[in-house]
Amino acid sequence: MILVSLCAAPVWAAIPCDTDGNNRLSEGEFVSAAFAYLDITYRNGSGECPDRNDLRDAAYVLRFWGGAPHTCTDGMGQSVVFERPPGSVVVFSSTVLDTMRAIGVPMAMVSGVADPILMEVSYFPGVANCPAVGDLEGPDEGTIASIAPDLVIVPADASGNAAAAAAAACGVPVVRFSCTSPGTIRDEIDSLGLLFVREKGADDLIAFIDAQESAVATCLAGLGGEERVQVYAEDAAAYTAAGAGTPLGDLVSAAGGVVVPENSGWCPVTDGEVVAAAPGVMIKMVGHEPCRFGGFGDRISLRFIEVRNAIGLRPGWTTVPAVDSGAVYLIHSSVVEGPQFGIGLQYIARWLYPERCRSLDPADLQARYFSDFCGLEGGSGMYVFPEAAQ
Repeated sequence: MILVSLCAAPVWAAIPCDTDGNNRLSEGEFVSAAFAYLDITYRNGSGECPDRNDLRDAAYVLRFWGGAPHTCTDGMGQSVVFERPPGSVVVFSSTVLDTMRAIGVPMAMVSGVADPILMEVSYFPGVANCPAVGDLEGPDEGTIASIAPDLVIVPADASGNAAAAAAAACGVPVVRFSCTSPGTIRDEIDSLGLLFVREKGADDLIAFIDAQESAVATCLAGLGGEERVQVYAEDAAAYTAAGAGTPLGDLVSAAGGVVVPENSGWCPVTDGEVVAAAPGVMIKMVGHEPCRFGGFGDRISLRFIEVRNAIGLRPGWTTVPAVDSGAVYLIHSSVVEGPQFGIGLQYIARWLYPERCRSLDPADLQARYFSDFCGLEGGSGMYVFPEAAQ
C-alpha cells in the first residue's frame, strides 16, 4: 500500500515490530518481538507475536537502515519511502537489470521483467523463468497485479510513464531509474546500492567504470583542439543524429571527438546536412529497432555488414570523408547505454585516435565485466564492427 500525505513522499507499508508506532524500530522493540516469537512458536507461550516474515523484515530494517525508514531518491528526483525491504521486484529496463546484477542484487528477487528482456535470456539467465509483464508501450497491468511485487522499476523518462501508471494502479511502489546516461549512471548505481543494501557492489562497479574513463583520459592527454576528429554519430534509426546529451553523443565527446552536425538530443538530419558537415568518422548504434542485432551470444556479422554497406549507398555520401576512407563503425547499444559504457568509450577512442589509444583493450575489459560482475564465463558476442580502426 502507498500512503501519501500533503508534504511527504510515497510511503510503502509500515515498519514491522514498531510497537509504539513512532515509525522507528528500536533494538528493545526488536528484542521483545524476537523473544515473543520464540516463546509462542517454540514454548507454547501465550499472547501475540510477529510472524516470521515481519521478524525477518524487522531484523533487516534494524541492521541495515538503523531502525528508520529508507528514502530512495530515483533518477527523476522523486522520493519513495520504504519501511520494509523490497523482496520482489519487477524490472522494465535491461540496463537497470544489468546494473542491479552487476552490484550483486540476487536475480531471485526479480519476479517479472519486460518482454524485450526475455529476448535476452542468454545474457540474463537468472530471469529466464520470470513472467513477462508487457513492454513500455503496453505494460500488462493484470500480470503485474497477479505477481504483486514489492516494487516496480521503470525508466526515468517519458518512455516509462505508461509502465509507472500501470504499477501505481496496482498499488505497487514505483521508482524510476534508466542507467543509460554516462553522466548520471553513477548516482543511479549509488541509489540502487543503498536501496538493495549492495553498497560494496556499487562502489566496485563505479571503480571499474572510473578506471576505464581514466585510461581514456590518459591516452588523450595533450590532445589539441585542431587534432580532434569530427564525428557523425547516428542512432539505430537512420538519419537520427545523436547529439550532446545522448549516451552516444556524450561518449564521442568523452573520447575526444567533435559531434557534427552540432546539435543536442536525438535530431533528424538530411543527406545534405551530413555531406556538408564532412565528418571524418561515422559511428552508428545498433541493438535497438530497426537494427536489433548483435550483442551477447550473437556472433553473426552479416547484419553488421549489410547496414554498414547501406550507409555508403545514401545519396551523396560517397563524398563524405568517413565513407570514402571506410571509417564507418557500428557499435552495440549495450556498450553505449548502461554500466558497460566505459567499454564502448574505449572502442570509440581507439577508432578516433588509434595511435594514442593503442594500449586500450576494451575486449579484455568486457570479458572481465562478464566474469566479475555478471557471473558469465566465456561469454561471446559481436559488439562493434569493424573492431580495428580503418
